[in-house]
Amino acid sequence: MRHYYLVLLVALLAACTQPVVRDSVPSKPATPAAKVEKPVDDNPYSQHYVARDLHGVKLQAGSASPQLFRGVNETADYQRMLNDGYEMLGYSRFEQADVPPSRAEAQAVKVKADAVVIYTQTVATPTTAMRMKQIKEQAQQNSKTAPTQMYSYMATYWAKLQPPVLGVHVMQRMEKDDPGLTVLAVISGSPAAQAGVVIGDVLLSINGQKLDSAQGLQALSLQHVGQEVDLTLKRVALEKHVQVKLNAAP
Repeated sequence: MRHYYLVLLVALLAACTQPVVRDSVPSKPATPAAKVEKPVDDNPYSQHYVARDLHGVKLQAGSASPQLFRGVNETADYQRMLNDGYEMLGYSRFEQADVPPSRAEAQAVKVKADAVVIYTQTVATPTTAMRMKQIKEQAQQNSKTAPTQMYSYMATYWAKLQPPVLGVHVMQRMEKDDPGLTVLAVISGSPAAQAGVVIGDVLLSINGQKLDSAQGLQALSLQHVGQEVDLTLKRVALEKHVQVKLNAAP
């Protein structure tokens, strides 16, 4: 029995003297991989861009070199762009220090616009929030210059429409009891313009089918592409019929 315990003790001592295998320790502590972050777009025209829902309006391919226009009156410019066959893609509006027009052009290229109309107005009395924003931005840039003049910026982005079948921009009547669609703009050279349709006319029907929505007008126009149709409209208090030769499908 004593011989048995002696053998067991020797076996335990042998086991305790075996080297312990450990993972190798790196010479330098491991550092986490740097996070890949998307570059922040610092273009204020991009940061404040609001896109419009075009409801399936068909546009021509955007230009790589959009035209820049200096806006004068937003309402008149909007009307003029519609008449010239453009559709507004969206707009940017913000207040900031001096921003070059090239930034608006860069956003126009990004949204595939053919033209951008820029409005700039001096902010007479910058708000406290605007001043604080300036100070914060200058602190981040280690700038010791005094806060600069602030401006109010507005830019509208436009794409050229494909040749229209009829060529009008319309709005549904405010009162549900008032039938028809009010014409907001007539595209120059379009079938509607050639037939004598003018802004303010109320379109009532095409070939006797009543018009109660812009989508309905578009559907009826596409239904009769390339044909001559009877367009019933109301001008002031008089109802009249005009013959319109619609364009082929775009």
